[in-house]
Amino acid sequence: MNARQEVAREGMIARFLDRHGLRPGGGIEILENDTESLIHDLQAGRAPTIYRMAQRKKSKIVRKEENFLWSTRRFPSLTNNTIGGGTVEKQDYPFFSSGVGDQGSALGYSSIGNLTFLQTNMDKGGKIPTGRGFALYELAASFNAEASPGDIAQLLDTCELRYSKNNDDFTLHMGPLRLWPGGTGVNGFASVFDVSGGPGAQVFAENGLPTMAAVRKFRQPRLLSANESFSYIVNCSGKRPRDNTDITLSKFTEVCLWLFGFHYTRQSD
Repeated sequence: MNARQEVAREGMIARFLDRHGLRPGGGIEILENDTESLIHDLQAGRAPTIYRMAQRKKSKIVRKEENFLWSTRRFPSLTNNTIGGGTVEKQDYPFFSSGVGDQGSALGYSSIGNLTFLQTNMDKGGKIPTGRGFALYELAASFNAEASPGDIAQLLDTCELRYSKNNDDFTLHMGPLRLWPGGTGVNGFASVFDVSGGPGAQVFAENGLPTMAAVRKFRQPRLLSANESFSYIVNCSGKRPRDNTDITLSKFTEVCLWLFGFHYTRQSD
């Protein structure tokens, strides 16, 4: 640790600013960088990394509320909701990009004028509200209860999940959608009998077992800070890998990406 860092640690800079009625972050910043290094970086066309000598006051979490963040998109997009089926185009399908009250078409709906809490609980698309944060511990993909098992299977096999932060400053490919079980759905036997007189084939109309225990959990939470832009994107390949044919859904299908953790607010010490 050099002498200037020791001074900063001992609080002498902060006390100097306080004596003059100033504070770090209040229009005055004293930098760790020496002037020569800053000038050299600027002349070389590089954006210098700024190191502040007196840090802003630390903040602590003062309130936590466990809850979900969710965003639901309709597949295929903007087709007749009475018929409901159709071809799923090859493209990116963003989630959490629209909030309550936004147009339903933003998430693929043609029968919904404006999004409600059935589709999402985002106050504003793509950002956590000012003054709040979200610590994410669980992530899952679920489907609507009326979805066809065959339609669910096609989407699980042909869609990949990606995380994007701050407009792709950071991206993380998270693998096929089937790696993120939803833990919810409809599970049981068909109401018809087979030719032998026995019960029909078992029907699983969800991604994974319908229990909240069947969900991927993070050992370390993913923190989404206030006003920090983020998105989860489902990329569809447009073709089934087994025969390279179009992904064609038989009826209306919804995919819900949900995050479980806690909302929190912070307060300066």
